[in-house]
Amino acid sequence: MTVWILKSTLLLTAFYAFFMLFMRKTTFFRFNRIVLLAGTAACMLLPLIKFNIGNVAAMLGLHAPDVVLQLPQIVLAEVPAAGSPSREVETGGSFNWGLLLTAIYVTGFAAALTFSASSLLRILRLIRKNPGTAYRECKVHTPASATHSFSFMNHIVMSRSDYGNHPEILLHEYMHTRLRHSMDVLFMSLVCALYWFNPLVWIMLSELRMLHEYETDEAVLKHGIDATQYQLLLVRKAVGDRRFLIANSFNHCKLKNRITMMQKLKTSKWARLAYIACLPLFALILSSSSAVDLQSTPSDTGVPAANELITTPADQQEVIRYVDVDIKPKFNGGNLKDFTEWCLGQLKYPEEAKKAEISGRVTVQFTVEPDGSLSDIHVLRGIDELNDEALRVISLSPAWTPGYKNGKSVPVTINLPIYFQLPEE
Repeated sequence: MTVWILKSTLLLTAFYAFFMLFMRKTTFFRFNRIVLLAGTAACMLLPLIKFNIGNVAAMLGLHAPDVVLQLPQIVLAEVPAAGSPSREVETGGSFNWGLLLTAIYVTGFAAALTFSASSLLRILRLIRKNPGTAYRECKVHTPASATHSFSFMNHIVMSRSDYGNHPEILLHEYMHTRLRHSMDVLFMSLVCALYWFNPLVWIMLSELRMLHEYETDEAVLKHGIDATQYQLLLVRKAVGDRRFLIANSFNHCKLKNRITMMQKLKTSKWARLAYIACLPLFALILSSSSAVDLQSTPSDTGVPAANELITTPADQQEVIRYVDVDIKPKFNGGNLKDFTEWCLGQLKYPEEAKKAEISGRVTVQFTVEPDGSLSDIHVLRGIDELNDEALRVISLSPAWTPGYKNGKSVPVTINLPIYFQLPEE
């Protein structure tokens, strides 16, 4: 969940920044609206898709570097003797920051969702209290109290004076319902709740509302409404409250922008191709974030990065990338976590290392062969007094269920970091 939120946030930020810089002032109202919604959905879905870069490289005749799986580190801590003071292991701090961040995120999400839900409830309450009259495919509700015109789904709410004196307002709100703008706002409200911490998301909700108004104003003028009279009506109706934030209101606050767009010359159709520039940007972000995921620990911690660990002997079958294996290798029918727990049960702290107060990390590499046996077990980086114990435990492993690629069993290389930790005095 956290990785998806971070990746999609990067994509959304890049996409929205591009829109604000290059497409905001164009006159492609409907096109920009569609791209904005589709691009938002794409930014949210792309991090969930696993791209097989190896296959693409193979089709291009390129050799993609082998990548091995980096398991979470195993921590072996010597248990203090009875009566001796205990301490917390270095890897488990006294304060759970992950839980705190999760609580903050959930609180923000709930607050944003409540904000939108309260607006929706006010709209539904107003519609329920004022039975509407049919107007084409919609219903028009005219409350007795003074209210500003707005639309939601197939409902139009207008004051009785506006309903009788300003048919252009009724046409404006009808075009909102016909163009299904309420569905856009509901979708973006959910996006804002998910990414409440990203200010650009809230700005894009405002920009989407502006696109709705531009598109609706354009549709109204195409129906023969006089542009000058329509703009004067906008000025007279410009002042109003914002109680129904999830609805499309005739009295939109950014009046100057609407009038400017009505008078602006149409942007060249070729300018739409600017969106193609987003594609390399998306590819760069996705590839960068994928590269980060392949490293469970940074190189400066003493454990080599995943793409630094590959060594394929000449007499050994080429190792298939773990991410490209159709069926992952299994330990005792379980996953890699099961193997980690098994190793914890087998490890014993070497007595010599214990007496010399030696601790540290040993990274072992091994290959699960096509027959399920383990081979090429060796230490990539470790400590002399601890290496033998790490190798002994891996060597004791029973046979695995091999990994499969294209219906054939293939060798898969795995790196296992093991951290030996002594208690402090």
